[in-house]
Amino acid sequence: MKKETFKVFGSESLGRMFLPDGFLYENTGALVISPVHGRAVAIQRGEHDWLSVKGGGWTYGGPQVYHSKKDEELIFGLYPRSSAERESAVSREIEKFSDEFPQVLYYKRICDAPIPERYRFLSDVTFKNGALVDPCLIYTQVKSPYRVADLTYLTEEERERAIGESCRYWGIPRADFTQKFAQVLANHVAVLHKHGFINDTLDYGNVTLLAEIIDYEWVTAPGIKHLDGSFGLELSEERREKEILYGAEVCLQLKAFLHEEY
Repeated sequence: MKKETFKVFGSESLGRMFLPDGFLYENTGALVISPVHGRAVAIQRGEHDWLSVKGGGWTYGGPQVYHSKKDEELIFGLYPRSSAERESAVSREIEKFSDEFPQVLYYKRICDAPIPERYRFLSDVTFKNGALVDPCLIYTQVKSPYRVADLTYLTEEERERAIGESCRYWGIPRADFTQKFAQVLANHVAVLHKHGFINDTLDYGNVTLLAEIIDYEWVTAPGIKHLDGSFGLELSEERREKEILYGAEVCLQLKAFLHEEY
């Protein structure tokens, strides 16, 4: 997992335009997380203090912008403004009752910048229903840059280093890592349930190695409409139980990655 110069759609000029606030381009290395979540990278601000940057088309091998033929509202490699606005709104609501969750700091509209000629078509890209995508980059503060799913792509040495960073944050021995992870994730789910939030996308790609729940665009939150215009399904006991099962699965996957009994 090496750091590279920050690029957007593979372009250094766009990387300079959309570098997170307060950074100098020449002094900044971006950690490419994984091919699975190829539109996200992480930039370190301090110890256990990272910015996750999503929406830059950091794809490996494939097209930088791809319309899904299966899902009408899904375009790979771009992050829509509607999603950025909703994710920001959900983050603001979570911040009202806890500071233990990743915080969406801001987002930037790609088409607000004087982008190179070959990328100007992005201002006209639409979903199949005709709505403009209006692509954005969104910047979220996290304590760990790694998602559980990223362990798939790390060497054993890299995995142990990443786990060691989490253990240092929690002040625990390595042997207690997965137990602590399960306890923290369970607490985070419980806190969200207590305040009327439900996350139907709680999977190993949306949880960091410090059990932080990230990517809020489809999290049901009180009073905030979903991207489809609804307020989400009823917050039933069955739905809460389903999210707990998702969380348990994340813990099992983590232990499997680390070759531990579960």
